[in-house]
Amino acid sequence: MAITVNGESISDDEIEEEFDSIKEHYQNLGEVVCCDRDQEFQQYARENLINRTLLEQESMKKFGNLDDSVVEKRFEELKAEHGGEQEFFENTGFTPGDKKMILRRLRSSMLVDRLLESELPELKDPTDEELEAYYQENISRYLSEEEVRVSQIFIEPASHEAAREAYLALREVRKEILNGKDFDQAAAEHGSDEERDIDLGFMKQGTTMPEVEAITFSMEIGEVSPVIATHYGFHLFKVTDRKDPAPIPRDEIETLEEQWKTESRNTAVESYISSLRDQGTIEENAESNS
Repeated sequence: MAITVNGESISDDEIEEEFDSIKEHYQNLGEVVCCDRDQEFQQYARENLINRTLLEQESMKKFGNLDDSVVEKRFEELKAEHGGEQEFFENTGFTPGDKKMILRRLRSSMLVDRLLESELPELKDPTDEELEAYYQENISRYLSEEEVRVSQIFIEPASHEAAREAYLALREVRKEILNGKDFDQAAAEHGSDEERDIDLGFMKQGTTMPEVEAITFSMEIGEVSPVIATHYGFHLFKVTDRKDPAPIPRDEIETLEEQWKTESRNTAVESYISSLRDQGTIEENAESNS
């Protein structure tokens, strides 16, 4: 799809390059499989290029273009920051053949940064009232993790042949518990490792085996699990307590002010771009630029 911004054309190759960059980003995050979001990413690419072109145009209108030597110097600085040219290409995934594209992107970034630094007011530190309002509006981001407190009875088979016997034995123990026998007493009598803790304490998701989490985090307090097999042996679990997600106190969130500043800055940038779009002429049609 051809795009023209205030008379300046954006090529199909530029759109495809931006699309590839966006898709790779989401693939690295594990948030996309094959082509299921390609249409969405194509739209992202077009919007990104339109916005970037508007900002570049405004920057050049106000301050003029950047000399090639300035962009080249910044490129040399970037390579030095990575430890040298070879390290730069290894760290970024670019190749020496990408230099033209790198310089183009670098020029764009420098033009945009120069404009925004000039046009957007410097953010002041938020007031306590502003931080409190931000915290309350985004409270769902600042919740503690769900936790369950779990006790276990563990039987480790002496051999592969003994595995079924151990499994059937633990099933019988479970029946006794369901009929009223104390869990800790049953664990002391039937557990195969006297040094292994019965009370495992509170657990968060991601801290134990997935097959154990899948069961224990779906249980209610006082509930006893079915017999669960892991590569260690056979387990019975009982949930003795749980902590549901709860708001983390504001003063314990070290990044809150930085997040407020980042979002406030992003809002200002979006507002500025919106004003440029209102003033500009943007044309999109189905004709190819190639």
